[in-house]
Order: sequence, then C-alpha cells, then structure tokens
Amino acid sequence: MELAQIEQLVRDGKLEYVKIGTPDMEGVYRGKRVDATYFLHALNDGFAQCDVLFGWDIAENVLPNLRFSNWERGFADLVMRPDLSTFALVPWEEHVASCICDLWTEAGEPVKLSPRYLLNQLVERARSLGYNVAAAAELEFRLFRESQVSLREKDFGPNLTPLNPGMNCYAISQASADDHLLGRIARMMRDYGIALEGYNREHGPGMYEMNLRYQPALVAADYTMLFKTGIKEICYQMGYAATFMAKWHDQEDGSSGHSHMSLWDLDMERNLFWDEEAEGHMSATMRHFLAGVLESMPGLMALYAPTINSYKRYVVGTWTPLNTTWGWDNRTCAVRVINNGPRAIRIENRVPGADANFYLVFAAMLAGGLYGIERKLELGPALRGNAYDPATIARAAESAPIHSLARNLTTATDLFEQSEVAREYFGSEFVEHFAATRRWEVSEFERAVTNWERRRYFELI
Repeated sequence: MELAQIEQLVRDGKLEYVKIGTPDMEGVYRGKRVDATYFLHALNDGFAQCDVLFGWDIAENVLPNLRFSNWERGFADLVMRPDLSTFALVPWEEHVASCICDLWTEAGEPVKLSPRYLLNQLVERARSLGYNVAAAAELEFRLFRESQVSLREKDFGPNLTPLNPGMNCYAISQASADDHLLGRIARMMRDYGIALEGYNREHGPGMYEMNLRYQPALVAADYTMLFKTGIKEICYQMGYAATFMAKWHDQEDGSSGHSHMSLWDLDMERNLFWDEEAEGHMSATMRHFLAGVLESMPGLMALYAPTINSYKRYVVGTWTPLNTTWGWDNRTCAVRVINNGPRAIRIENRVPGADANFYLVFAAMLAGGLYGIERKLELGPALRGNAYDPATIARAAESAPIHSLARNLTTATDLFEQSEVAREYFGSEFVEHFAATRRWEVSEFERAVTNWERRRYFELI
C-alpha cells in the first residue's frame, strides 16, 4: 500500500493500530501492535524489537551459547523497518492493519540470520542470473472444536474434538457442513489480499487443505506466514483451534506443506521451465534446477522438516516421500513434476510439512536449484513406479544415485552442518545458528517424559 493511502486511512478514522512483525526461526510472526499515528511518525526510524526473537525456542526458553543473542550481549534491540508493500488491512479485526518488517542492527547492518533476508538474498541472486522465482504453498491443517483454555485443560490431546469427525476426503457435502468456518477463512483471506486457488476436505477428522496462488517467492513466503497466522486468529475468534503440526496424532495422517516453484523471465511473461521441443517439455534450465534440488535435499532436510514432530510424518504409504526421487505426476516421489502447460509447468516438493518455515523452505529449494543451474548438474531418469517399493528403488538406483532422507532431527542437523550448499548459499553464520537451535530442540525433547512412555512402562516395568 502507498504511504499516502495509509495516511488517508488514519485521517478518516479507519485505521487505529498496526500489527508489525517479522518471521522468527520457526516462521512464527512475532512483533507488536503500534498506534497508527505513531506508526506513521516512526516509519523512517523503524521500531525497536529485542533480539531475543533469535535467542529463544518456540516455547520462549532462552538458548545457551548462541553468538547472536545471549545474556552476555544483554539482548539488545534490533530495528524493525516496515516493508510497505506488505501493508494490508486485516478484515477480521476492526480498524487494524498488518505490515511485515525487515530487521536491521542498530549499527545499520541487515540481520543476516533473518529468514526473510535470506530468501530475499537468494531471490536477488536468481535475478542476477536472469530469473524471477514463482512459488506457492499448499497447506494441510487440522481444525478442532476447542478453545485456548480447553486445549490446556485437555493437555493438547489426544482426546480433542475435531471440527468434523469423519475422514471424508474430497467429500463436498461434508465440506459444506464446515463452510461456516472454512468459507469465512477463505473470504477473509481474499479480502486480506491473499489469493486462494481453492480448498477441500482432506484425509482425516477436521482436516483441510487450502492452496495459495503462486506469487513471486518472497511474496509467497509472506502470504504463507500471514495465512497460517490468520487462520489461527479467525479460529480463536469463532471458538475453534487450528494446528499446522506435521503429525498431530500417531493414528492419523500428517499435514503436508507441498511447495511449488518455477523460474520465469525477468518480465514474468515466460516460464523458463518449459521447452516445447524437449522431452516432457522440460527445459535444460528445469532439469539442472531439479537435479540441484534433489542433490541438496538430504543436506537441507532440517529446513524442510525443522521440528521433532516433523519426522513422525514420514511413514510408508502416506503420500510422504522417503528418498530423493522425482517422477512425472507421481505422488510417491520427493519431487512431482507437473507439466500440463507452458505456464503451469513446475516442480512440487512434497517433502516439507505444514509445520515448516516457508521462508526457509523456498530458500532451500531455490538454493538447491541455483546450485544445480550454476554447476549444470545432470538429472537422472524419472522414477516409474512406487517410490516406497525397495525393488523399484533398487532398479532406479542403477541409473542414478537415490538417497534416503533423514528420519530424525539429529541426523538432519548433522547433514545440514556438513552441507556445502547450505554454507555457500546461506552463510556459515546462519548454518551454525540454525544447527544450534535444532540441537537444542532435540535436547529439550530428550528430557521430556511422554504419555507413550507412561502407557508402555508405568504398570509392568
């Protein structure tokens, strides 16, 4: 939104507060609300925000021994500078807007650990090579007839009441029964400026999928964060709760965050993945890009699957990939190639869950893809068959390497620290910081005593 438009909203009494914030390491939108008049007054100087955003975990426990944010440094302020291109009125709140900010140090340096900064740097690297990047996320999530209070009274499950009790995947009648909530979410997102291509019931009680329309990669990441935040806010207003956990229940399917990407010319007129004369219409650029995404995937797995719970989703036969395979419209592979037209051709990365930070998901895909382009990596043959079948994988591996993906956060973090792609495209400072936060997450889980342990050992051990 233009500054003059914002000023007019304030003068007309249509804007009272602005939610300003930025994504943290987990992709959570964190910041504060400021008075709209003060927002305009302080716009050029920016707004103070404690650097603990990158010094604590998702439960707000301060991590020890981080270089960027720690007790010795005293948790200094960062400066949030609003990006007015992200300014939008929030339709489910009266006289409230939101605006995403970039982070700077008080010395005037960009905060290079910021997920938004990292993605933007990679987008600019792609532009320098002649590419614009288009991306989109399709998110699965669960909805419950629970409040913030009842969730805690029930200790967050497993005995929660879903919005809709049946499986009912793709069932129109069941989706219509829930449209008092889903329809409101879709309309609110439309009015917020976040375009949805559609939504449907998914394979689980209270489970839905909503597909965001493709956008320039940074915009797509912004919209994904605001979308996840907005759904939670709307649900709380209406007496419901939403979760984007990768696997909320061990007896039900997980929630994916399938991520789509393509490269376009600088005028955004021609999809550079399409070649009319090539096999499958896949251009050389697309083949190099996809080869890089696959080769870098094991080392960047911690960005696609960043939590302990992420790895509970990787189960045979659940449409969740387990190895670095690709295929034509094959939902058992890590990457599904969709090539049904010169504008629609793209890759779908099926590895991320809905719990991921999509600034880092898109950054990981783009880093891997540019790595493949810059080194002209050769793409192996498409997998024909079931990527869960060991015999099929063994045959395919005779033609090109296929690697298993990490099945826990410890292994993924080890590979991330060792990844040359991660260090080249994200920088060692980010790699070491992010790895430290993942190891902390593992250590916190290892201290926990779970209901599974109590059920298994309490009486008989």
